[in-house]
Amino acid sequence: MVINVIMSVLCDTICVWALYFRDSAYRKHVLHLRSKYGLIIPDICFLEASYPICRAKGIEELRKYSKFIENLPLSKNIEILKTDIEDLQEALKIATQQPENFIDEENNLCLFDALIASIWTRTRMTLASRDPKLKNFGKKKRLKYIQLKKQ
Repeated sequence: MVINVIMSVLCDTICVWALYFRDSAYRKHVLHLRSKYGLIIPDICFLEASYPICRAKGIEELRKYSKFIENLPLSKNIEILKTDIEDLQEALKIATQQPENFIDEENNLCLFDALIASIWTRTRMTLASRDPKLKNFGKKKRLKYIQLKKQ
């Protein structure tokens, strides 16, 4: 008998959105993963989420988001994973090896996705995401993946 054990779940930026926005379609699923396994959120996910929050909701929402980030490390079953220069080096290497997953149609580097892929490869944790390109990357590397579901 094979038993699959998931300790904590590695998250991408969609999880940050789900935690921050109460009306997110993915919120219930992310909260379930948090209570069942715990969440590991790379610090770069907070950076990535800040751009569309500011663009869509303005400076006042950015102030609220700043407070959210300040308090999140105090939350139960959430750990913030710090990225470093080695993660960046590996992300750039991954992007050059798999441009179909990390270079978009306009020839732009999808750096945040490549960084998640780098961290995922290093930690070998189960990734919670809805990104098809990350899922494709994970399949090639035989990494575990949880498809985030709208609920």
